[in-house]
Amino acid sequence: MGLDRMQRVLLTLIVLVAYICGLVIIVAVTPRLWRLKFDEGLFIGIAAADVLGGILAFAPIGITFALFNGAFGIKVLDFLLLVGIFIAGLRTSLRSFRPRYKGGTFQLSRILVGSYSLLLVAAAVYSIVLLFVSS
Repeated sequence: MGLDRMQRVLLTLIVLVAYICGLVIIVAVTPRLWRLKFDEGLFIGIAAADVLGGILAFAPIGITFALFNGAFGIKVLDFLLLVGIFIAGLRTSLRSFRPRYKGGTFQLSRILVGSYSLLLVAAAVYSIVLLFVSS
């Protein structure tokens, strides 16, 4: 019985580390895409890393929700994690659509990056709605 609880706590800590890594990837790697043309190989590689960051950011919500059967405390934790994704995505989207310095960036790349960030924001809002409607 106690070992099962310890495994849940350990798994929760592991997914929280994955969440932090995902947000760091989204915030740090996404602006690098602005300086590349969308048809370059490096753009595709960095975009794949950015998608991996999104997966790492969203995975803890589903894992903790399933692991603890949707308990109220876990719903609050998942809500806070989703708000973090919302803020990171909104910040990245605003920086993509309204850059302070346009030199050396490509407009189409900024539009693609901003659209991806808006999709992250929309997914976070949709997950927040589903989080509390699923009761």
